[in-house]
Amino acid sequence: MIESIFFWSLILLCSIYVLIHSFLWKGMNKIFKSQFQQEQQSISVIIAARNEAVLVGQLLESLVSQDYPINKFEIIVVNDRSSDSTAAIIEKFVKQYSNVQLINIELNNSDMPHKKNALQIGIAQSSFDILAFTDADCMVPKQWLNEISKQYTDNVGVVAGYSPYNKQNTNSFLRYEEYKNSLYAVSAIELNNAFMCTGRNFSYRKAVYNEVGGFEEIKKSISGDDDLFLQLVQKKTNWIIRYMISPESFVQTDPPKSFLQFVNQRTRHVSASKYYPMQTKLAYSFVHLFHLGIIIGFFFIPFISLITMVVKFNVDALFITRGKDLFHESFSLPEFIIDEFLLVLYSFFIAPLGFVRTFDWKGTSNQ
Repeated sequence: MIESIFFWSLILLCSIYVLIHSFLWKGMNKIFKSQFQQEQQSISVIIAARNEAVLVGQLLESLVSQDYPINKFEIIVVNDRSSDSTAAIIEKFVKQYSNVQLINIELNNSDMPHKKNALQIGIAQSSFDILAFTDADCMVPKQWLNEISKQYTDNVGVVAGYSPYNKQNTNSFLRYEEYKNSLYAVSAIELNNAFMCTGRNFSYRKAVYNEVGGFEEIKKSISGDDDLFLQLVQKKTNWIIRYMISPESFVQTDPPKSFLQFVNQRTRHVSASKYYPMQTKLAYSFVHLFHLGIIIGFFFIPFISLITMVVKFNVDALFITRGKDLFHESFSLPEFIIDEFLLVLYSFFIAPLGFVRTFDWKGTSNQ
């Protein structure tokens, strides 16, 4: 009886897993059909920075070095209650470059989470309709603003982008997890079902921000200024959402410096998923149940579990191989196998902490 239940459950979950990835494959194949804007448009770059003295200088250096007309973009850095020399470093750029601004926040008296509060203050001070966002610990390529500008034809309201970890400082699993999540993100966007992006490489029109009421509807989450905002736009507006795939648009960042920092970061990211649309929650639930079924099935129906695991690995291999044309990432066969196993373990032992664990963001607790 138990064997029969596990058999049909695994077959069902395996079939759903294949269907989900077939659906995503269809989205991945649509992205190469975008049209582009030729005119360089005015852009406000907004960064929320808290205690980023070590890295904010390199970000600003990459921004002021953009291959873009200086009168066509501004850089607004919101120094959010920093207790280090972040403000002093930004001030040096303000004195040297006319298009760099610094806003200091001493105290957050609003009911908005700190980062969203910092971003909305920066948005309120911005001069241009197109708003571009990245994080203070990132490095943007010289053509970043050009690549963003090209995406904004008249009907485009939001543009997301890829933000890989620096290969020289990152192990295979962290790269693989970011890469696979980004493939899910771009595929869903192309299927008009956007649900995921990263704030490290994100932009939208101020008109879109105003149309959805800013961050008001998503202020319940300490995280989510990127993915929850994206979902809000998908749900409430008719604007087209795009995903950049040019290597000149990829924004690099350094990986978490320790396992504890990794757990804290992923816990924070996952915490926003409790507010995801029901269909997205169901899709993730089926994937996680499939993984769990494979593991438990080895104790009851090992041969069937092995077969479904082989099917899973083949589906994943085809999916990430197709993604090479988008993000130009590659993984050896041993890396792929190990990273997939680790991803399954991660989904059981770390990701669920986002629903129950207290976490910290730049000295700010979610409790």
